[in-house]
Amino acid sequence: MENRKLKISPAPHIKNGNKINKIMIDFIIALIPAICAGIYFYKIDALKIIAATIITSIISEGLWNKFVRKRRFITDLSPIVLGMIISFIMPTYVPLWIPIIASIFATIVVKQFFGGLGQNFMNPAASSKAFLIASWAGVMAKPVADATSAASEVSQESVSLISKIVGQANGSIGEVSILALCIGGLYLVLRGRISLRGPIVFIMSAMLMYNYFEKDILLPGAFFVAAIFMTTDYGTTPMTKIGQYVFGLIAGICASIISVKGYNPEGPYYAIIITNLFTPLIEYLTTKKIKIKKEA
Repeated sequence: MENRKLKISPAPHIKNGNKINKIMIDFIIALIPAICAGIYFYKIDALKIIAATIITSIISEGLWNKFVRKRRFITDLSPIVLGMIISFIMPTYVPLWIPIIASIFATIVVKQFFGGLGQNFMNPAASSKAFLIASWAGVMAKPVADATSAASEVSQESVSLISKIVGQANGSIGEVSILALCIGGLYLVLRGRISLRGPIVFIMSAMLMYNYFEKDILLPGAFFVAAIFMTTDYGTTPMTKIGQYVFGLIAGICASIISVKGYNPEGPYYAIIITNLFTPLIEYLTTKKIKIKKEA
């Protein structure tokens, strides 16, 4: 009998042409508008951080693959996507070693320790932001030379609605332009890469909560980053349709409560991490049960 080497791989085994690299290329294209907006407003500071996160993410994954003796140094384009998203949530005033550590933590600890792409139970980018704040809160806090003058400038500054949507130098690199983020999200929807169930419910529930708290219902850019690129993460969000609605609702409510009542502008990222923990339960409760009749 002829001996044949059989390749064993996890399900599903149905091929439809949607290879990982094709999906990742679409995500890279969707991230480019917000990347360009961040570079436009923050210039060379943003470019340095974007380059640092992408290069570090690629090197970290390559070294990990070499450590576990995988044949290829880079198996897919997911490190580039992860590096770009990590740069989105980085402010430009932090030293360069902060985004480098964020990329290493997200790639090795959150992603690879749990089996690689699609196996992690928390969003890597959001987890890295929480890790940085918990470890280096003083470095992550925005430096203020004169608190009194800064407060007076904020109170006197009036930003138009168009400026808030199109873009303004406020927040992290990827949060400056809501329009650029929505363009990227629309591209992914048209390409069939993501569904709008989670993002729309996330934004709508957060807006309702902001209105309840008597705040401006035009949410900060962090909410749109979390809605478009984190509530749609394949590995850490529910796969069922109803589950995606539930996930968006819980995350949106949590994000607004943390942001407003907790005075924490990073509320959307904390909310994503918290809701990620409930993903298995949400999927279990929203999966249709099939009743089997037992015959005598």
